Amino acid sequence: MTKTPRINGRKCRPFVQDRKAFQNSNGQLYAKWETPDLYVVYSYGDHWPLFMWAGRTDTWYQNADKFSPTTSRHRTYAHPYEETELVGCYRMKQIIDAYQSVHAVTQAAARHEMLAVRQAAALHDVQSRLGLAA
Repeated sequence: MTKTPRINGRKCRPFVQDRKAFQNSNGQLYAKWETPDLYVVYSYGDHWPLFMWAGRTDTWYQNADKFSPTTSRHRTYAHPYEETELVGCYRMKQIIDAYQSVHAVTQAAARHEMLAVRQAAALHDVQSRLGLAA
């Protein structure tokens, strides 16, 4: 697993535009991939998403709620310079939760399918050893 680069917060825009994980020098502005198709930029913790890119719709969302002067500065530094859809913080968290839930279900289904394939292969192997395979 690669280490998240620490950068000067003023220089984070290229990371956001390229949708790369980062954190500023004091860790108060950072971005990460929540799922393989949801990239989120946070200010002062996971409770305050500033921007997020939703891959399924290829949409940038921007937190429309009021925030502190420091978070406003973070927003200025991290703006992707693409069209954003303004939504409230609560709605952004709902979208994040939905993407995480879908990802968890997809991962569980993939594990279940892999297990079924392994079980079928093991059954075929046993049948072959017993001379029962067709």
